[in-house]
Amino acid sequence: MKPNYTDLRALFSGEKLGYLEYANEMTVEADDACLTSEATLTKISSFLENAFIASCEGIMVKTLDVDAGYSPSKRADTWLKVKRDYVEGLNDSLDLVPVGAWHGNGRKAGWYSPFLMACYNPDTEEFQSVCRVMSGFSDSFYTEMKSFFSGDKILSKKPPYYRTAEVPDMWFSPELVWEIRGADFTVSPVHEAAIGLVHPSRGISVRFPRFVRSVSDRKPEECSTAADIAEMFHSQTRKMDVTAED
Repeated sequence: MKPNYTDLRALFSGEKLGYLEYANEMTVEADDACLTSEATLTKISSFLENAFIASCEGIMVKTLDVDAGYSPSKRADTWLKVKRDYVEGLNDSLDLVPVGAWHGNGRKAGWYSPFLMACYNPDTEEFQSVCRVMSGFSDSFYTEMKSFFSGDKILSKKPPYYRTAEVPDMWFSPELVWEIRGADFTVSPVHEAAIGLVHPSRGISVRFPRFVRSVSDRKPEECSTAADIAEMFHSQTRKMDVTAED
């Protein structure tokens, strides 16, 4: 029999800040677990927002049924993940350009994964990296991109107008625009989108990015700009103290 939550707490002498801290949790009783309960919805929304403020990816919603054990790599209705980009009104969408990629591993061997995505800075005429993206793609799309990014679309070295500290396995010429949706923005020591506009030496990146669709009616130079990303960073609900970043 697996130990329950209370049993696991009994195995430890107590919390020690920075070493051992228990995850925050809240319980909703069965009688209150309905969409018509304003008090329950407010309670859960507040708990979720506090998780975002603490820079967590989201929360796990778990039933308290007896047979609700956790199974790795298996989706079930007994354990549900709620992330910022799953919640309407808390997502940010960008049009970005794939400028590089790594060779895929495991099931994605033979394809490109992840892709390095960049915005455009028209003032400096640079493509500046924003994030790696490796979710949201279908197998057929991976196959299509493997065929598309070949030949002269693969560059022999990093162009001088690409700004990033990332080192992908290959560099691509700027050809496509993809819509990317993420959880929120954060200061990055690796990605150089909007560098100097928010932080003097760091760029802006997107947490938990995923591919939404191809944007066929935009040229690469018409993608989201560094100024767009800086503005979205400042307007997001999860505020960051960038002065604390070295």
